[in-house]
Amino acid sequence: MKKYQVIGRYVSWIITLSALVYLVYRLITYDNYAGMGELFHRADATCYGCLTLALILLPIQLFIELIRWQVLLHGIQTLSIKDSFRQVMAGYLGAFITPYRLGEYPARLLQAGLDQSLLGSEWNWRKGLLNGPKWFQFILLTLIRYLVWGCQLWAVLWFCSIPLTFSQAVVSIGMYYLILTFAPSLPAAEVPMKGGWAVLLFGEYTSDIPAILMAVTLIWIINTILPVIFASMLKKS
Repeated sequence: MKKYQVIGRYVSWIITLSALVYLVYRLITYDNYAGMGELFHRADATCYGCLTLALILLPIQLFIELIRWQVLLHGIQTLSIKDSFRQVMAGYLGAFITPYRLGEYPARLLQAGLDQSLLGSEWNWRKGLLNGPKWFQFILLTLIRYLVWGCQLWAVLWFCSIPLTFSQAVVSIGMYYLILTFAPSLPAAEVPMKGGWAVLLFGEYTSDIPAILMAVTLIWIINTILPVIFASMLKKS
């Protein structure tokens, strides 16, 4: 089993790096850099409304994660919204400074005063997360959070003058987040790696490659950098 895991990890890295190489190729062959500055000038009230919507959806998807974390620890620790909030924020910091976001859940558990092994214990699987309705609730909240992420990205793409139709958004954004779920990630290279996949998927609908990268960067700032900044401020208080 370990052998296949190693092989799968290598394959995922090869595919991700191939997407990154494709991104570099598209950037090299792109011939309209002179018009990049027009992105914000051509944005109208609808575009800025879309950007505002993406920002408004941030606290909503964070609240969903607070509830999801409460459900995950059901049977181990009873959490208030305030405690769940502090632990989730600690997880953002842990994820940001570690490869593959490996530090997210250890940071949450450390903030909660729990041992990391509890999440994988037999006791938890039998009496906690996999307790019928709670398991369904956890999956449902996960799907809702992905839906909110999708709406955020769709809104940001509109802001960047990439107006996908509903059907185009469902297919391309769904595939994008599905790939990101399994693709390897490093915090220092997260934007270009995500950009490679974004160009592959959204490049079918526009030749404006910088606009795609702008959308990826904006959604990264909204959903990663802003929570990390807030978590850092919370840590100091």
